[in-house]
Amino acid sequence: MKYNYKDKDGEEIPIFPQEISNNKIHNNYLELLKRKLLTQERIIIIVLSLLIIVILFKSNSKYNSLIKSVEKLEQRIEFLESQISVIPENTYHRKIGVAVVVSSLFGNGIGRFISVLTELLAKTGKYTVYLIVEQVTSMDFSYYKDVIRIIQKKDEKEVTEWDKNHNVDIYILNNDVSTYVETYKSLGKKVIGIFHGVFFSCIFTNHTSVYQQWYRFDLFDSFVQIIPDDYYIYKRLNFDREIFIPNLYTFEHTQTPTSSLESNNVLIVGRTDDVIKGTPYAIRAMAEVIKNYPSAILNIVSGTYTQNIIDLVQELNITSNVNFLPFTFNISEAYLNSSVLIVSSLSESFPMVMNEGKAHGLPIVAFNVDYSPCFQKGVITVDMFDYKAMGKEIEKLLRDYDYRKKKGMEAKYSLDMFKNNETINMWGDLFQALLKGNDEYKKLQKKVKDKYYNETLAKYRMEKHYKYAQEFNKIISCHSFEQFTNVEYLKKIYECPVNNN
Repeated sequence: MKYNYKDKDGEEIPIFPQEISNNKIHNNYLELLKRKLLTQERIIIIVLSLLIIVILFKSNSKYNSLIKSVEKLEQRIEFLESQISVIPENTYHRKIGVAVVVSSLFGNGIGRFISVLTELLAKTGKYTVYLIVEQVTSMDFSYYKDVIRIIQKKDEKEVTEWDKNHNVDIYILNNDVSTYVETYKSLGKKVIGIFHGVFFSCIFTNHTSVYQQWYRFDLFDSFVQIIPDDYYIYKRLNFDREIFIPNLYTFEHTQTPTSSLESNNVLIVGRTDDVIKGTPYAIRAMAEVIKNYPSAILNIVSGTYTQNIIDLVQELNITSNVNFLPFTFNISEAYLNSSVLIVSSLSESFPMVMNEGKAHGLPIVAFNVDYSPCFQKGVITVDMFDYKAMGKEIEKLLRDYDYRKKKGMEAKYSLDMFKNNETINMWGDLFQALLKGNDEYKKLQKKVKDKYYNETLAKYRMEKHYKYAQEFNKIISCHSFEQFTNVEYLKKIYECPVNNN
């Protein structure tokens, strides 16, 4: 899979070329240091020299005093130059050590994100980037050549021993490795956590073990959220370490080819075994389309197919219109061969699939997950669970080439909202703020929150989607929104009794 790192004007992310030697780094460093040390003294000398000329005819004593001041400043410059000359030749700024920890680079959204994040961090030249994985599979995404991959089991002793021999300043932990936050913090390191979902994802799936993890998120030095509306939830949970950073894009849209949109192919990409992805709704929507537009084809690209999905296709009698395709690393081909992308997720954060489809100029039909920035621009949305309305929008796109071309371009250029180089700079700002101390981190938190968060909108959207979650998952009907945003309640939460009536 190819990644690009230019903004829409073709400007590269600024990097330090890897071939620069330590001596060249040293020389540049000395030059900057010398300018900083000497400029002020030279300016003072010039000013004093001018004053000497003015005062020369007024007072010999003042003249002599100024001459002595100038001489002292010249002596100081000579001293500073002598100090610079003895700086060792191998002196240069050490790169910040960043270790990204994840279970694997398995071919899903998290794997894609980690692959892009580590590569872009390494390409800046500012960081030594380690990728710590616990297992390797045949479906892993590749990692950049300058990223140092470490295969490490979940063993506290092994983690500690490895850390002693490597210069790591910051650990970034993803979803399922958050239990090791205490270990890394005990080593005196800054620890950043990322939860790749949103608050509502655990409510839809009713995973009580996930509910009980929320209070742990405040253990991190910084907790990265990938949708700004979740500030509303964290505030209610009394967390104060959260910060918003958007997901990175797999494809830079200005450098990615656009689909011709000339086929009758509709595409679904991603897991089909997760209720959050809402795949049955997408299949039912396509059954509605095929009734009136029998030439429409649905291609599903996924690593696994559950029996209930296969049975549903047969039940709806659309087997001849549906292709179950295997997982592929060349996902760009699937997007270029399609005219519409369906994202039927009931809960999403910053979906890589949606942004990949947008980059290839595909019009997208989705449920209205409006708290995610991705759904707010360039996407045709319908009410949650309304697969018939979804089918009507898909059919409308398939019947009107000009309309789908227009919507495809809207989707593609909605990616201007965030750019990879700006997002990587946000990560760099976070690293610097954490290493400088809590005051700097608080300043950065406020700056980001003020820019991206709207509390009035967030409250409206959060409460609306909680009702959707209750409608979908009847088993949580005994819990209120107030209870789901209370740490003490989440620590002792219980599953609702099932109503069999």
